[in-house]
Amino acid sequence: MVRCGDMTNAIVELNMSDFLDDDLCEFSLQEVDGERAVLRPLGKADVLPLFELIEGSRKFLSEHLPWPAEECRTLEDVSAKMDAWDLQAQMANGACWGIFEKVANADLKIAGCIMLGWVQWKNRSATVSYWLGQDFCGRGLATEALLLVAGEAFAMSLNRLELTASVNNPKSVAVARRAGFTEEGICREYERIHDHFEDHIRFSLLARDFC
Repeated sequence: MVRCGDMTNAIVELNMSDFLDDDLCEFSLQEVDGERAVLRPLGKADVLPLFELIEGSRKFLSEHLPWPAEECRTLEDVSAKMDAWDLQAQMANGACWGIFEKVANADLKIAGCIMLGWVQWKNRSATVSYWLGQDFCGRGLATEALLLVAGEAFAMSLNRLELTASVNNPKSVAVARRAGFTEEGICREYERIHDHFEDHIRFSLLARDFC
C-alpha cells in the first residue's frame, strides 16, 4: 500500500525530473547591449527606480496584468520580488532583466522588465514575459528586449521560447509578431483578471527560426 506522503514525494520527484538536466543547467545572467536598450540584472540600486516606475504606471499596467493591483505596493515588496528572481536564477529556473532605455548624454533609465520562467531543461524550453512603463511604450524597446533575451536563451542551449498575450492586448501581440514569434492558437479563458477570464494567443519561437 502506498501512503499519501509516499505518493506526494513520488509525484514531486517524477515532475522535477522533467525539468532537470545536468548537462544544461548552467544559467547565464549578464548584461546584454542592444541598439535602443540595455538588459541588465537588477540590483539593490534599482529598487527605488523600479518601484517608482511601477507606481507611476500602476493603472496602465493593471489593464492587462493581474499583479500591479495587488503586488509591489512598497519598496520592501519590490526588493522581495527581486530576491525571488535572484533565487530563480540561482536554481536555473528563470531570470529577470531590467530593460533600460539608452538616452543620449544621460544615465540609463529603467523602462520595464523581461523575464524568463518555467525553464524545462529536459525539453530545452522556457516561457518569456515582459512589461514596460506607460511612458516607454511605442519606442521599440519591448521588441528589442524580446529579441535580445531570445538570443541569450538560445545561446544557453534552449530550443523553444513560448509566450502568451491577451486577445485584448494588441500591443503585446504586436511585439511577439514583430520579434518573429509564430502564433500557435488560442488558449481559451487562459487568465483570470479583474473578475473575468480572458483568452490568450499562444506564440512560440524556435532556435532554428532565430536569425
